[in-house]
Amino acid sequence: MDTFVRLLQRQSRTLSYRCVPSRALALGDDLRYLASVEGKSDADMGQQLSIKSDRTLGRILDEAQDPETGLALLAKYPGPAEQTPEQNLNCLFWHDQFTHWQNWLAGDMKAIWYALCSCTLSRRPPPTWLCKAVHKLCMPDPEKRECNDLANHVRRWEAVELVRGRLPNDPRNYKKKVHGDVVWAEAAKLVADTDAEALADTVRKSHQLIEHAGIKHADTMTITVQNYRRAVKTRDRPRRRK
Repeated sequence: MDTFVRLLQRQSRTLSYRCVPSRALALGDDLRYLASVEGKSDADMGQQLSIKSDRTLGRILDEAQDPETGLALLAKYPGPAEQTPEQNLNCLFWHDQFTHWQNWLAGDMKAIWYALCSCTLSRRPPPTWLCKAVHKLCMPDPEKRECNDLANHVRRWEAVELVRGRLPNDPRNYKKKVHGDVVWAEAAKLVADTDAEALADTVRKSHQLIEHAGIKHADTMTITVQNYRRAVKTRDRPRRRK
């Protein structure tokens, strides 16, 4: 548990969101190995997946922004018959973690305890999602609301980027060009029936807020709570009359 405490302390210093494409298999030099095995037979994939690819897979799965994306990535991995016992255990661990993550998002508070037990039994450090979940449990209610608000702003920002076709390697990107204020209306449709549901003008404001709060690097947008607070303060600052 000492490893968990150290990781939790490191994660809790700066809670952040990293907006990366939902399908991460084609991003970056380290990830192209996994992308290259798509379209090959199961036998070929089983032979080509090396220890390096196992570590790469773990890094990709740890960066998943939601459990559904993680499970979809796991589904691309070869079946148990084509893997070593160690590879099977690796996939079982991540499948277990994503299942607990789904239960946590559905309101099951015990899912955090089960996920921690899974890490202890597997002798693995807790994944990023778990560190953030424990951090959120320790937050006072105002900070929890702040993080929920930030998550909703991020979802609206992502919806706008999808409508503009600007999320690299994401199959949900719009192929047809959308111009003007229609972008906000289309993005609002994408977040309908979610916690981030909002009117078109609210989507526009959320996108503008995240653009001001985020730090772009290559295909990644990183938004820390501290930067988000500064952006909100700037947004809410009374404008001087000319």
